[in-house]
Amino acid sequence: MGELAERTRLSLLVHGNGIPDNFKNNSIFLYEKYQQTDDLVKNIPIKNVKPGSFYFFHYKDDSNWMKWAPVFVASYKKFSNKIILFCVNFNFIPLELRVALFDKFITEEDFTKDRALKVDYNGMYEELKKLGFEYALMEFNSIQLVLVHRISLEILPRFFFSQHPKNKYDPKKLLTIWESKISSKEERHQELMLSNISEWYDINKELNDKYDALYNHVKRIRNSQIKYGRWFEERKKI
Repeated sequence: MGELAERTRLSLLVHGNGIPDNFKNNSIFLYEKYQQTDDLVKNIPIKNVKPGSFYFFHYKDDSNWMKWAPVFVASYKKFSNKIILFCVNFNFIPLELRVALFDKFITEEDFTKDRALKVDYNGMYEELKKLGFEYALMEFNSIQLVLVHRISLEILPRFFFSQHPKNKYDPKKLLTIWESKISSKEERHQELMLSNISEWYDINKELNDKYDALYNHVKRIRNSQIKYGRWFEERKKI
C-alpha cells in the first residue's frame, strides 16, 4: 500500500461511515470550497494551470461531465491560437479505481511539499490503458475554462471520493461506457500513435476516415471551437 492509499484509508475512517457516506460528505465539502478559495482549494488564474497537478474545472460545455470536471492535468499542447489541456477526467472513472491509478506516482514528500507529480501524458495514458479507461484522458480547450481551482494534495483522498452535486454518480453508466469503449480500444490506440495531434483540431480540415475511432472524440473539440469562438473574442475585450 502506497502513501496515497494509506491516507485514503484513514480519510474514509474519519469522514464518513463507508464509501457512500464519505462520497456524500466529501461532495458537500468540496462543493462549498468551490464557491471560495483557500490553500486547500485555491481559485487560480487559468494561465497558471500546470501539468502534474489536480484541479476542478468549471468549463463551458453542454455535457455536465465536462462542465463540472475533477481532473488531473497530464500535459498540454500549443499550436495555432489554441492551447489544449490533456486531462484525466475523473467523472469517467469509478471511485474505487481513482486511488489505485495514482498511488504509485505519489510519495510522502509530494504530500509534504504539495508539489506537482512526475508523470506525463505517456505515463498516464499507459496506466489508463491497462485498465481500459484510456478514453478518460480527455482534451479541454483552454478558451472554454471559466473557473479553475487547484486541489492541494492534502485533501486529495477526499477529492477522489467526491463529485459535483449536479453530476450524478452512476456506476452502472460508467460500466456501460467502459464496455462500449473496450471493443475499440486497440483501434483508438493505433490512431493515437499514428496521428499528428495538431491535425485533430485544425478547424479548416475535414475529418476523414483516418480517425474512425476518434471521430466523436475529435468532433467535440472542433465543434466547440466554432461554438465558443465568438464568446472567446468577446471575453478578450473585458
